[in-house]
Amino acid sequence: MKAQKGFSALMVLMLVLSLILPAMAEEDTIKIGGIAPLTGSAAEYGNAVKQGADLYIDELNAVGGINGKKVEIVWEDDAGNDQQAQSIYYKHLEDCVAILGDVLTQQCRVVASLAAEDGIPMVTASATAFDVTEGKPNVFRSCFIDDFQGIVMANYAADQGYTKVAILYGADDAYSTGLVTNFEEQAAKRGVEIVAKEAAGFHDVDFKAQLTNIKNAAPDAVFLPFYYSEAALILAQAKELGFTTLYLCADGMSNIKSSVADTTLLPQIVYSDHFSFASQDEMVVDFIKNFKDKYGFDPDSSFSATGYDAALVICEGIKAAGSTEWSDIAEAIKGLSVEGVSGTIRFDENNNPIKSAFVMTFDAEGNKVFVTKVDPQ
Repeated sequence: MKAQKGFSALMVLMLVLSLILPAMAEEDTIKIGGIAPLTGSAAEYGNAVKQGADLYIDELNAVGGINGKKVEIVWEDDAGNDQQAQSIYYKHLEDCVAILGDVLTQQCRVVASLAAEDGIPMVTASATAFDVTEGKPNVFRSCFIDDFQGIVMANYAADQGYTKVAILYGADDAYSTGLVTNFEEQAAKRGVEIVAKEAAGFHDVDFKAQLTNIKNAAPDAVFLPFYYSEAALILAQAKELGFTTLYLCADGMSNIKSSVADTTLLPQIVYSDHFSFASQDEMVVDFIKNFKDKYGFDPDSSFSATGYDAALVICEGIKAAGSTEWSDIAEAIKGLSVEGVSGTIRFDENNNPIKSAFVMTFDAEGNKVFVTKVDPQ
């Protein structure tokens, strides 16, 4: 009988431990909620952010994590869908200390509005629209904003002597319309005439009517604020029309090589970007090496760098706060000045990073070529 009682007590103890130990292990892990389009038409952007952020977390955990606790980013795929992004956000609220994401501007607006209401710190690596962080004290970004990109490319056009520029944009997309607004305003200040302005659906597949009108206006260059998949169609269709020009673009063009069959078209593109892989900065060199060691290929998207930096900003905020309370982390991030792979990051009054932009192009094989660096004013 005593043996039976002893056995029963042992079983109870084992059951209790089986419930307690996983909970203790959970408490020893600091969780960050990751939201990104990991499938679908924008998956290249989402996976680039994820790869960069995961690399930083690997490096951090290899040196002890944060105060001896491991850090984990719990990634969920929103597939570029507003409702999925919202559902994932609420799922992360249960046990995460911060949100890394979202990636696309539209879904990021959804998540940022929710985060601002709830107070959880959030850092996007890629959403460039100004209103994503405006009036939201706990929402940050590691990339520069559309205002800056539009201004950079308008200044570039003026500096290169392009006095007549056309615009082809996606009228139903926040990213595209935001870039156009700031490009037009700066172009007017610099004496650059907009000789044609054509709108299309952001995800259209036939742009020949708009391109024909632009061709007839004989511009020196075309401002093209699209993502890479649509831009690849535009370049091919312009070639069919016998229209050769220079395309002034933004960061959404950085991954276009994978979507273009004829890479000899790529030198027609000049675009603003968050990062240059040609940098010889020690941190950049290490980032590229470590990225290749982890994934087996070189990084080719600047969002892998801003993803790395977004994870860095969150973790440095946790360290500086000495706490995992949402409000403490958000307040600590606001006061940071950190060295990331995309440059020194500190935040302005709207939680936008004060950092440099890079103007890039491609050679005929599709390799990225550094043109010039534009420092913040």
